[in-house]
This record gives sequence, structure tokens and C-alpha cells, in this order.
Amino acid sequence: MEKKQSWDWNTDLKEIPVGEWKARFNWVEELNISPDGENIASVVNVDEAAFKICVNGHVGDTEYEKIWSLKSLPDNGFAAFVCADEEWTLIVNGQEWSSWFDFIWDLHITPDGKHMGFAFQKEGEYGMAIDGLPWNRVYSNMAGMTLSNTGTSAAVVQVVPMKAADVDGFKQGLFSVAVNGNTFHNTFLNIWDISFDRAGQNLAAGIRLDREAYTIVKNDVIWDRKFQGVWKPIFSNSGNVLAPVRDAGKWKLFMDNEPFWKKGYDQLWKITPSPANNDVATIVANHFGKWSVAVNDKVWKMTCDTMISDILYSDNGSCLVAVLKDKGLWNLAVNQTPWNLSADKVFTPCISPDGYLVAVVVEKKGKFHLVVNNKIIAGNYDLMTTPVFSPDQSKILIKGVEKGVYKRRVISI
Repeated sequence: MEKKQSWDWNTDLKEIPVGEWKARFNWVEELNISPDGENIASVVNVDEAAFKICVNGHVGDTEYEKIWSLKSLPDNGFAAFVCADEEWTLIVNGQEWSSWFDFIWDLHITPDGKHMGFAFQKEGEYGMAIDGLPWNRVYSNMAGMTLSNTGTSAAVVQVVPMKAADVDGFKQGLFSVAVNGNTFHNTFLNIWDISFDRAGQNLAAGIRLDREAYTIVKNDVIWDRKFQGVWKPIFSNSGNVLAPVRDAGKWKLFMDNEPFWKKGYDQLWKITPSPANNDVATIVANHFGKWSVAVNDKVWKMTCDTMISDILYSDNGSCLVAVLKDKGLWNLAVNQTPWNLSADKVFTPCISPDGYLVAVVVEKKGKFHLVVNNKIIAGNYDLMTTPVFSPDQSKILIKGVEKGVYKRRVISI
């Protein structure tokens, strides 16, 4: 909120020509726009095996053999993976990290931008690098890299070597969780969906114990109960572990190894606690092709036939938005009520803190439009990114490209 207050909410329109970049460079990759809308950037090719980052039409002096995974940062700058002399590192606002690797991928950035991390491979071994420093330990295999909001890192790593076709050895469990590079004592057949609490001090994950048994592990302590399957566990606001588990042929919500909701569902996943109270929402299905949302074990009256991809709460918990696909088209449902978007694509909604306003970018027939509370307020853009409400919610910041010109618009709502 404090950062948004310092943004320019008084200038109605700012423009930067970006269509001309295609004539200046051999090619221009995906455009990336800063949160405040003041900067637009892209990776550009300037020569054979020579790439730079163009920001607002300006390019730096340093060339790289390759650049990818360009991301905007909360401070309105940019970060990207770069390759020089066949080694890779991260540049942040033009500054290179000191550590270089054979390859890097999976960039993570905390919401406040204070911490960044990625997975790396060097000399055939794997680890994570956080804030410029690699883990002290590396592993023969790694997956499921995760960065908490406070900068704690974790990944699934192989800690037991296995010979080719050693089925019995595999059954004993080769994998563990490494937190900041240090592994749990226990090993498992499989591990996935690592989740941190808000403080980044506690960790939970889904695990497979043998061919048929699944459960949850929290800080290397395994739940006593065994299940037919599990989805991603999360931490509630009070620090309890919530997990969707398949038990006796139904998906149920458990908390700390015990049933939390009474009902069982054909499917239940993507647990979403309210940020303001003890409400818990999940995506559920009572029957095949009948997707809905359950809040505190009470199912919405609304259903859709294809999927619900995500659910999001407003800061005060009064508004719950579902992103859904029904009859081949994308839509939103807000507090059980479907909109009438009929879109080819729907992007991540923006919800005002008080839950009164919901804005979303949609794509229809190749053109982008901004919808606020089920009404189109701007449209026919060639590209548009997630809008931002002003701190007093009287204005909305629109960031999009129209006919080769990037336009930063502030309009009253």
C-alpha cells in the first residue's frame, strides 16, 4: 500500500512506442511491464548470439549469449537469467550476481522483492541459490523448488544413490526435503507440493510411503494416518496444516492428521484460507463435471462443467472470486454469482481490499479488455496486464499495448 501511494495517480496517460522495437532489433521477445506501469521491458536480439534487455526503448552496454525468464520486480525493476561464456547467472536491475552456474531455472521472487532464488546445476549436481549465494550442499537430483515469503528455501532432493533398475532400492525411498540445503532425516518414495507457513519457519509436503500409501509430513514428522492420495497441504492462519486427502474413495479436508470437514467429495483441492478470519475455501466437485467452491464445508449453488482453476479472497475476506471455465468459455464467479464474460482467456483477477471492486483482464478473439464488476471499461488492446487499484480505490491503473504503443492509463471508476 505504501508503495502504491507514491505512484503517479494524477497523470491520465503516458505513452511509450514499442512497435518500433521490431525494426530496431532482429527480434523482440515477450513484453514485461513493471507493477507501477512506468517501465516496459523485453529481451531483444541485437546480433548473432547477442542479446540485451530493452527498457523503455533504452538498452544497456552489456551483451549476453542468451537471456531468458525476464521478470518484473516489486521495486519496478527487472531480473533475468543471462548466459556469458557458457555460464549462467541472474541480473537484477542490470547487476550480475557473483555466482555462476552451468545452468539455472525456476526463478522465485518474494512478494516484497527482498529475496530471490532459483535452481541451479553445476558439474552435474543440483542446488538452489538464494540472494546470490548457493546452498552449501548439492545433490544428484532435485525438483519442487520453493521459496517462502521470508526467503527460506526448500526442494525435493535425492539423498540415496541408486543403481540402474534397482527396484528394491527405489522402494526404500531415495528422496528427502532439503531446507536451505540441509535435509530431513526421513526419506520417502516420492515427495511433492512443498508448502511453507507465513514466517517461513515450518514446512509441510505431500509424501508417498509405498506403492499405495500417501500422507503428509510436517517438519520431518509424518502424519499417522495413511491415505489413497493427497494434494498440496497448506498452513492455516493459526499455523495448523490443512490437506486434501483421499480416504475411503472420497476426497476430504484434514487438519493436523484429523478430519476437519465432515463431507467427502469426488474432488477437493487448492485450499484457500481467508486472510481476515478462520474461513477456509476449496475447489470441489460433488459429481463428474460439476465443479464448485466450498466454504467451511458448505458448497456454492453455482457449478461449471470444465474446471475452476483458482479461487482468491479479498484482503478483508468479504469477497471470494473463482476463475472458471464452463461450456468452453472462461468466466468469473464472485461470491457464488457468475459473471457473463464468455471469454477465450481470463487472467488473474485484482480485488480491492474491501472486496467491493473486482477487475480482470480477458481476451476475446485476440483482443484484450478490462472488466470491472462485470462491465468492460477499456478494450481492444493487443496486450494488457493485471490492473491495479489506487490506494483510495477511486482510480484504476491500466497497462496495455495498443497499435504498437504502450499506454499507461489512470482512469476514475
